[in-house]
Amino acid sequence: MRFSRPDNKFIRVNPCTAPRTWLFGGICVSSFLFVTSVQAQDVCAPDAISRPAPSQTVGEGGAIPIEMEGDEVESVKDDTVTMRGNAQLIRGSEAVFGDLLSYSRNTDQLKAEGNVVVYSRDGDRIKADSVEMEVETHIGEAENVDYRIAHRDRKHPNPEKAYIRARGQAGKIYLEGHDVTRLEDVTYSTCAEGNDDVVVKAQELTIDQATGRGLAKNVSVRFKKVPIFYAPVLSFPISDERKTGFLFPSIGYEEESGYILQTPYYINLAPNYDATLYPRLYSKRGVQLGGQFRYLTRSSDGLIYGEYLPRDNKFDDKDRGAFTYEHNQEFGEKWDGDIDLNWISDDEYFDDFSNDIQISSATHLPQAANLRYFGDIWQVDGSVIAYQTIDPDIPTAGEPYNRLPRVRALGIWPQSEYGFRMGLDAEVHNFQHEERLEGWRLDVTPSIEKRFSKIWGFTKPRLSFRGITYNLSNVDPGENETPSVGVPIFSWDSGLFFERVTKWGNRPFINTLEPRIFYVYIPEANQDDLPVFDTSNINLNNFSNIFREQRFFGRDRIGDTNQVTLGLTSRYIDAESGREWMKASIGQIFFFEDREVQLPGNDPQTETESDFLAELRADFTERWGVYGYLQYDHQEKNVREGKADLLYTSPSTRFDLEYRFSRDATEQVRAHAWIPFAPRWTFIFDDRYSIRDEENLELSLGLEYNGCCWRTTVYGQRRRRSDSTFRNAVILEFELTGLAKIRTGL
Repeated sequence: MRFSRPDNKFIRVNPCTAPRTWLFGGICVSSFLFVTSVQAQDVCAPDAISRPAPSQTVGEGGAIPIEMEGDEVESVKDDTVTMRGNAQLIRGSEAVFGDLLSYSRNTDQLKAEGNVVVYSRDGDRIKADSVEMEVETHIGEAENVDYRIAHRDRKHPNPEKAYIRARGQAGKIYLEGHDVTRLEDVTYSTCAEGNDDVVVKAQELTIDQATGRGLAKNVSVRFKKVPIFYAPVLSFPISDERKTGFLFPSIGYEEESGYILQTPYYINLAPNYDATLYPRLYSKRGVQLGGQFRYLTRSSDGLIYGEYLPRDNKFDDKDRGAFTYEHNQEFGEKWDGDIDLNWISDDEYFDDFSNDIQISSATHLPQAANLRYFGDIWQVDGSVIAYQTIDPDIPTAGEPYNRLPRVRALGIWPQSEYGFRMGLDAEVHNFQHEERLEGWRLDVTPSIEKRFSKIWGFTKPRLSFRGITYNLSNVDPGENETPSVGVPIFSWDSGLFFERVTKWGNRPFINTLEPRIFYVYIPEANQDDLPVFDTSNINLNNFSNIFREQRFFGRDRIGDTNQVTLGLTSRYIDAESGREWMKASIGQIFFFEDREVQLPGNDPQTETESDFLAELRADFTERWGVYGYLQYDHQEKNVREGKADLLYTSPSTRFDLEYRFSRDATEQVRAHAWIPFAPRWTFIFDDRYSIRDEENLELSLGLEYNGCCWRTTVYGQRRRRSDSTFRNAVILEFELTGLAKIRTGL
């Protein structure tokens, strides 16, 4: 029996194929690596809510009709319809099942008894002994309820399938419309069926699907049946929406600071900005107050962070703190800028409060502001940069210059009808320092070049003139206050492209061979009276550096040279996807003359060849990748610089092994691993080891257990401080993941 009635409309917000055959023109080595790990398992997959298919029937005017069925049907005076045995009422995506259903057409009231199951339009499900409700408005009540709150994962292959977000039981439930449900004498859990590790018990619980919030009264949180928290009022999310309130605390121990307790408090100020307060208790130092403010607009984003520890008991009762301000701004289609300000109260701050050796080993903190313009011809970059020196071993005279300001303009004009392209690179700096020579520097380089490009290769001659002039202050008596120099520069860059089609396993690849030759000539000009503000000798720890015109980093010297660079690159490119799987390069510079222009204290360079360079980047599989770099000193017959990285990544595992070598400087190995070794168990390892010093600079070991609705992590860390002593810490993190955004006091 089916019937329909008028209904209200609802709106919801919410291709040389032979081996070793090469093709000249046109786009037409091997290692064995093994890893053993636990197969990725989705041990925390959510339970699905089984529900009937929604009715596809549409009544007159788009109304949603009610459909009822049962083993026995009884109708009284065209008003009340009673169904007995396998009774059901379906209205669109809503459905009610029971042993007995009685529905009044006049009042839209439904009474259901015996094994009642109700599905809401959002996919929620309740089971009850009895239910009374108004079908259209979904207003009513039910006794002795077992409920499930639905969630749809839009990333799932079947995004319409509903999963259980939360579940529980209630003595009584009040249905207060399609979005609001109020429960009495209730339990609430986000754990999977059969897992009651984390349960919330409350006298009353209100669930609002529209706001994505749950509000409980007289509530206790039980972990493994043991009460761990109580509150008269507890507010928590039932969706992924952010919400104001306390985050779960973290506990740790560090030798000098003692026991550490942090209780963050999150403030959801608006959808586009928020704040988090970080009060921390150090048992040996005192109470530290920290805070972070984040914001996001259509044209900007930023972060403000600060910490303050008054009267540090372990630091002569001195006040200590830190501050960071980061801001990125778009002023229009062609303008943008950023600000990066950093400050700490004392040189030992990072040593005492940071767990990252890369932070604690910093020697300077920048305070910088940048403004950039990107036009069709001109690109302009202006900045002001100052530094806070935080290494006590660096004297004031050794601190870097502040640059107040620095402006660079780079102009590249469109290619002319004869194929020439004009350019201009100009930069002006104002270098300031308390105890050293300071002043302005102007560096201007106009250029002209012509590029000839074919499918089989390219060649590009380039001619430029570089001029540098200064306006100095604090100079010694008799010294030139306005030294200057100007030198012409000629370079010629050329390359060829060879390629063939080959196979790697069953996959077709394009294998390229790309020889390149780069010539540079710069005549000698005396530059002994020029200062040195920001210039250093170039190093060859990056392969691209052998294809530079200049022999120096910075703009205080124009290095004379007569040289040619020879390079060779080979690539393996997936013929179907275009992805580059491997790139290998070798190269070397050959000098025809000695290089006389040097930085103060350095002798002329007389070598006829540079170090030999080699570089490799390869992805052997979708998960395995390697990188290698070698700088070989052919005169000394040894390696000057070396780098090697091995990386494995999968959805559940990450392993990264790095090696760094610099002759007479450092030799280090770093291993980082995040490896599941059993269901729910993950091993965490991070070690930075100095081979030269035969000691760990930074070592972290940890274990994480994922209980699906809760997680705990414990790890210990030993880190070398700047004074060569070691900082030891133990950190314990415990999180009720299903209630990770739990908030109190609302």
